[in-house]
Amino acid sequence: MGMCIIGAASPGEWLLVILQVSVGLGAVIFVHELGHFAVAKMCGVKCEKFFIGFDIGGYKISRQWGETEYGIGILPLGGYVKMLGQDDNPANIAEQVRASQVGEGAVVEAKEIIGPDGKTYLVDPRSYLAKSVPQRMAIISAGVVMNVIFAFVFAMIAYGIGVPYIPCIVSQTSPGSPAWQAGIRAGDEVLRIGDLENPSFAELRGGVTLGDLENGIPFTIRRAETGAVEEVTLRPKQTRGLAKVGIFSPSSLRLSKEKPVADQSPAARASAPFQGHDEVIAVDGRPVSDYREFVAQLVEHADKPLKITVRRGGKPSPNNPYGPLSGGEEVTITVPPRPMRRLGLVMEMGKIVAVQQDTAAAEKGILPGDFIDEIVSADDASANAPAAKDRLLSDPITLPERLRQMALEKMVVRLTLRHTAASGDGRQTTETLDLPLRKVTWLESSWLPNDPLSAPALGIAYRVLNRVDEVLPDSPAARADMQSGDVVTKAEFILPQLSEKQKDAPVLEAVAFGQENQRNWPMFIQHLQSLPEGAQIKLTYKRGEQSRQATLEPTPVEGLFVAERGFIFEPIQRLRQARNWSEQVRLGFQETIRSLGMVFRFLRKLGTQIPLTALGGPVTIAQAAGYSAFEGLGKLLVFLTVLSANLEVINFLPIPLLDGGHMVFLAWEGVRGKPASEKFVVALHTIGFVLIITLMLFVLSLDLGIIPRKL
Repeated sequence: MGMCIIGAASPGEWLLVILQVSVGLGAVIFVHELGHFAVAKMCGVKCEKFFIGFDIGGYKISRQWGETEYGIGILPLGGYVKMLGQDDNPANIAEQVRASQVGEGAVVEAKEIIGPDGKTYLVDPRSYLAKSVPQRMAIISAGVVMNVIFAFVFAMIAYGIGVPYIPCIVSQTSPGSPAWQAGIRAGDEVLRIGDLENPSFAELRGGVTLGDLENGIPFTIRRAETGAVEEVTLRPKQTRGLAKVGIFSPSSLRLSKEKPVADQSPAARASAPFQGHDEVIAVDGRPVSDYREFVAQLVEHADKPLKITVRRGGKPSPNNPYGPLSGGEEVTITVPPRPMRRLGLVMEMGKIVAVQQDTAAAEKGILPGDFIDEIVSADDASANAPAAKDRLLSDPITLPERLRQMALEKMVVRLTLRHTAASGDGRQTTETLDLPLRKVTWLESSWLPNDPLSAPALGIAYRVLNRVDEVLPDSPAARADMQSGDVVTKAEFILPQLSEKQKDAPVLEAVAFGQENQRNWPMFIQHLQSLPEGAQIKLTYKRGEQSRQATLEPTPVEGLFVAERGFIFEPIQRLRQARNWSEQVRLGFQETIRSLGMVFRFLRKLGTQIPLTALGGPVTIAQAAGYSAFEGLGKLLVFLTVLSANLEVINFLPIPLLDGGHMVFLAWEGVRGKPASEKFVVALHTIGFVLIITLMLFVLSLDLGIIPRKL
């Protein structure tokens, strides 16, 4: 679970963060404009204004020093340097020339230039237009160059201070994902992705998002169980939004400061309350050193109350603020189990969609696309007398937990499979296989939309359809008169009423089913387990062509339990800090180059591998800067490095109105010997203006949630 920093902040912390973000973002703009200003001065150009922000309507704070007015404008969306004879509006090009012209009787020595109309003009030698093409190119490019320099400076200072980061230690993998298929489990650590060693979790996500989807991305993994280091290639999956490999960020054993447990969960109903920053150190008297070991205890004893021992009031080491706590007191709290809750619906099992490598299922030749017609205990299947039907094995939702229980007895199951012929003619064959079950000590929860359900004891992941196969007797679904063959199309979570004054119970969220990208039954059941007592489910379903609705209250399933009990942990964090000056320079340089490279790769794949909804505007930038500031000055400086890299690259794109567009026009002037015609420049600037305004409206709509991101 993520760290709850923002909500826990005091007003003083908020004020400090706002101040840091304002200064940081202002510094990025300032150094950019300082580049233009400094080089213009070196080239002898008269600079009339130097502003951070835009003085729209004359609203500003400013002061005149010498020939330049320095100020802060009311609109904080950039900055500008106003030079004599320079105007970003191409419609004013004639005005620029006139403003730069030398009048009769002037004491300055005039400079002869050729205007866009091919005529010769005498202009003030200190005007922007009087400077040569290389000088004007230097002035225009100086802003980007300064951003590159200061990005490096920001990064270098950051690694001198120390930059907190979340390492690539796996807490869980998404069922059926590339990481799941490779057998990556809780506790495994990514040591390298591509050519990047010891990546942070943010760097892993960036590397996957921008990675090679066709050929895959090389990973170096250290296995937690054996300590062995392995090389694997993962091919990211992209069904919608950003490409993913299915790795969840790491969890520590330190409970979240603001919200240590989920409301109305077993952890919230414990024998005594847990407190923020309690650190779990033992379960039923067995010491646990990491999240992997803690989860193993939860899974193994899912059906029993657990005595959780925490360290309360401990302090971190001064040399390692993110390491284990020491001191304080040890407190033992009993947490009840969490019975699995159901509606009494047994849904149809869909096809197998993924098989884990190096499992008995893979060795026996089970493939994606196969269907399981029946699964029974091999002992029952070989007995002479017919065995009683095991309802838990015939229900695709309860199957994983039933197999986990059977694996504790080292049992073997018999699967009856349907294979679809590879020829594509639709022919199917049936095969019976005996498979040993493996002991399960980890979680494979279906938290995400379109996740299949996994049976970790077998190493397979399969779809669960939204069509009812059976309605259990005396269940909520049976009492609501639901029947076999009903097709569920929508489910709404309805919270219990908070007060008698409420006329209607509030709807928490709705889940749709049935479409190609809405295979959400496993996710729905997963979220069902964490609903508060008294919550109801409003199902919309079809019976034939008729649409119906039923409101059901989930009930516990006898003998089945959910391992998770409602603990909310902070992520694991580490500190990346240079040990000496040379390492500080090296890390700063690497961060700058990596940030620039990421921007180029992002833009190259934008609109194809990267959806346009991944873009962010000023609100997103401010939010990201705020989150970074809450994690410390080092993190904020690294964010400013990344932001500078983004501005450098984007501002130098060959788009009219941007610095890159000015460079293109100057190059054209250098080749032709005179500026491009006014009509041509105005036309291109109009196109550029429309493009930029459209882009700004689009990203603002994304920032404000008007357009959903769906990433």
